[in-house]
Parts: sequence; C-alpha cells; structure tokens
Amino acid sequence: MAEFEDKVIHELDGIKEYDNPMPGWLMAIWWGSILFAAAYLVFYALAFGEGSMEAEYRAETDRALAAIQVYLDANPLVPSPEELLAGARDPVVLELGASRYARSCASCHGAEGQGLIGPNLTDDHWLHGGSISEVFLSVAKGWPAKGMPPWGRAMPPAELTAVVSYVRSLQGTHPAGGRAPEGQPFTPEPLPET
Repeated sequence: MAEFEDKVIHELDGIKEYDNPMPGWLMAIWWGSILFAAAYLVFYALAFGEGSMEAEYRAETDRALAAIQVYLDANPLVPSPEELLAGARDPVVLELGASRYARSCASCHGAEGQGLIGPNLTDDHWLHGGSISEVFLSVAKGWPAKGMPPWGRAMPPAELTAVVSYVRSLQGTHPAGGRAPEGQPFTPEPLPET
C-alpha cells in the first residue's frame, strides 16, 4: 500500500481515492475502437459511389419499388368501372357485398341504404360524386372528417369491390323512411345487360 500513498488524490470518511492508470488491455481496446471508428467513417460511411451506403440504399429502394409495382400490376387497387357495374348484377358478388354491408355499413347508412346518420344511398344525390369510381374511392378512402372510416384498409379487396357493387345495386330502390336527398344530383351509370 505504501507505493500508492503518493498517488492519493482524494480522501473522505476514511475512504481513499487513488489515481491509478487504467489497465493496458483496456487502453488498447479504447484506442483500437477509436482507430476502427475513424477508418470505418473514412472508408465506408463517407465513401460515395459504388459500394457506398447511399448506393446500397438506392439499390435496395429500387428493388422494393420494382416489387411493389409488380404486385400492383398483378393486383390493381382500383377496379374498372365495368367490373364494379358488372358486380352489381352478379348474385355471388351481391351476396358477398350484402353480407359485408350489413356488418360495416348498415349501422350508418341503414339496412336498406335509406340513410341514418350517414347519407341515403338509394337516391340520385351524392355528396362526393355518384359515379361508380367515385363511390369506390369514397368507400376505400373514407371521409374521416365526416365520420366515415377508410374501409380500404379494413376490407379485403374482393369485399371492398363487392360492397361498392352492392351499393350501386341499391340505387333507385327508394325504401320507406329514407333520409332526405343530400349533395348534388347525379344520374348513375346504367348497369350492364344480363
């Protein structure tokens, strides 16, 4: 202990603090990590061009965008108006649409589309456009400011398409107790002949 007596730098309550050097192996790791960090920064993080982090990021992003485009080409998000109108005559599509409508839409628009807190879906007046494509976008994207959720996130694409076709099949039915017309008048596209 005598060898450390001259290195005491602080003493309090009988506890002595010595100024001992750090072990050599720990200092080697310390300086090695500093040198490695500097080399990494110069040779990898700041290296621009081929093999750089930026080039890798851009290549990975391009691959991801290409994969997304392939998926979108194979699975179009917005069906054609013809497909939506044809679904309004297809009993299988209408059955699927009626089932999903009853679970998701009837609480606001009424069991027959007559309108409750949501607008009437059976008349020829529409708040956000009455074409079949506009109805699809309204259902898919919703109108959160007006209380309609974006169903495109919650419904599988087949059910979303079926609900829109079902809503189109309700137009012109005018059930009893329907809500008063709201929005602009719109003449719906004719359904295809069966």
